Amino acid sequence: MLLLALAIGLYWKLTLSREYTWLQNPDQGLQVRPWLDFQARELHAGRLPLWDPYLWAGQTLIGQVQPGLTNPLNWILFALPLSGGHISLGALDWYWVSIRFLAAVFAFLLCRDLRCGLGPSILGGSIYGFAGFIGYSLSPQFAMSALWLPIVLLFFARVFRGRRPWSGAALGGAALGAAFLSGHHNIPIYTAVLMGGLWLWHLARAPRHRREYARRAGQWAAFTVVWLLVAAVQLLPAVEYGKRALRWADAPEALRWQDRIPYSVHARYSLSPESLPGLVIPGIPAHANPFVGIVAVTLALAAVLLRWRSAEVRLFAGVALGGLLLALGSATPVHRIAFELVPMVEKARYPAFAVVVCQVGLAALAALGLEAWRQGLRSRIVLWWLACFAAAAAAVYQTHRFPLDPRALLAAAVALALAAALYWWRPVAIAAVLLLFLAEAYSNPPRFERRDLPGSYLKLMDDQADIAEFLRRQPGWFRVIADENVVPYNFGDWFAIEQYGGYLASMTVNIHDIAGHPDTPRLLGIRYSIARAPSNPSQREVFQSRSGLKVYQDPRIADPLWTRHDAPCPAADRLRMAARVPNAFSIEADLACPGLLVEGDPYFPGWRAWVDGQRVRIRESEGVVRAVPVPAGRHRIEFRYVPGSVWWGVGLSAFGLLAAALSSVVDRRRVERCAAAQ
Repeated sequence: MLLLALAIGLYWKLTLSREYTWLQNPDQGLQVRPWLDFQARELHAGRLPLWDPYLWAGQTLIGQVQPGLTNPLNWILFALPLSGGHISLGALDWYWVSIRFLAAVFAFLLCRDLRCGLGPSILGGSIYGFAGFIGYSLSPQFAMSALWLPIVLLFFARVFRGRRPWSGAALGGAALGAAFLSGHHNIPIYTAVLMGGLWLWHLARAPRHRREYARRAGQWAAFTVVWLLVAAVQLLPAVEYGKRALRWADAPEALRWQDRIPYSVHARYSLSPESLPGLVIPGIPAHANPFVGIVAVTLALAAVLLRWRSAEVRLFAGVALGGLLLALGSATPVHRIAFELVPMVEKARYPAFAVVVCQVGLAALAALGLEAWRQGLRSRIVLWWLACFAAAAAAVYQTHRFPLDPRALLAAAVALALAAALYWWRPVAIAAVLLLFLAEAYSNPPRFERRDLPGSYLKLMDDQADIAEFLRRQPGWFRVIADENVVPYNFGDWFAIEQYGGYLASMTVNIHDIAGHPDTPRLLGIRYSIARAPSNPSQREVFQSRSGLKVYQDPRIADPLWTRHDAPCPAADRLRMAARVPNAFSIEADLACPGLLVEGDPYFPGWRAWVDGQRVRIRESEGVVRAVPVPAGRHRIEFRYVPGSVWWGVGLSAFGLLAAALSSVVDRRRVERCAAAQ
């Protein structure tokens, strides 16, 4: 309850006010919000949103990973009542804050499992949830992907200490698998690299006894198998999509799945050594905010000095150091070795994000350090460190040629106050230490913008709603294309209108390859354009929005449904779209002679077709769209998206969760039997 109160207070602009938003950011306002909206609408309609027909003529949603469809925590958001067909801003604000609250709770549980007291554990949870990468990242999918890191380490620490190691290994693997379901791959990949290093360390420190070594190797295998099983529901569709997609990675051109992202891209997004003072001084630029404050770093130092012989301290010191070395990327050889030797690391192009691994290590060490100080262990080195830091921060602020953020003076003041609290220690000092950390965290808040900001994305999307209302009234099946300079957000997802275009990190190769081809509008039925001026002489203006934008229609473009025959047919075929929802649609056809029915959706594995209830194979036509053979006469053709990768993944993930649960039950009963026997 205290952590919840702290989350509400620190982020009061979102929880207690209706004047601010975290969505005034290109990634969040233009891409993430429409994505979340589409998923919520589909689930409210009783459909599983595996396929998104509203961007780039149709793309697999689950295969793109980032929308976080497989993240059970997102389903709570999707289940909330919609407002005007959209997730309310209030629900989105609490969703953002709840991620930080849960991160703090998970880190609190880790500290409690390390036998820290209530006060030190609250401090450790606050450091991880309300500062650093999670506290300041606006992207919910990035923060969600780091949410499970304390739980992974909680169970590994049990393995490390020999406390119910088999269940610890399995449950830790399940937690890492849950991280891969969260909505982004970057941090889970670096977490997997860290865990690989920790398991190797655990195996290397095993006694020179074959049976014990085999036992630890079996626990590592249990961890790995359960991890991959639980993550399967997201990994399998992602691999299926990745093999047929292009992604943008700041390289000279889009890259295919089998292409390696150049190391120069990883070097660009590494945490620079010059950013390391940002761990304790706010306002120093970095690709991922490293700031946790002088309180956290000092107490982590205290843990190392006072309790180095403790296995937990050595473990989390290794976690903090390993995360920092990975985050520094090209500045150290550690990341380059992982890049060259570990599969999938080259797909995680933001090494700086691994700083969150360092921060969870610092949070646990800070709790252990405060607990040691509470128990009477002391070190003058800690006090001298605080005094020297305060003097250095003040001196640098006064003399630096490019003055640092004025909050550096606050860091100096906090250091002196912390030194006083530790020197004149009283039980109430724990509360003082927590308040000092909160002062640091509050001085470096995330960047929230006012909702009524002129030119905000919120106002832009509201002003263009009349365009969507007009398009919904138009007959037939068609797609629209929008000038991204005036419609920068994912218009299709937001208004549930099929669009050729959108803000994505990747798309299927077949759609990418026809971009700009003169026959693309006919193949995909791109009948309307949203812009300030027509793009070709055939377009005519049919609507003007209150925002000043216009809608242009190309009368040459018919519904993207047609037939192909091997020989001339004596009469015309009649085709009609009977029903259409994102994951399924049906067509009524009356063919004068046998032929191929071609429909303007991109070919992709997982789509199935039936003609009058009989399964038929879908073919790829003209290099991009789907076609099925249809006999002469009247028929009903049905298409449904039922990807085997998803359903196999569901089964494997369920099996992995069941295996983790059973291992916990069996391990607990074994411990109880041993205790009873003694």
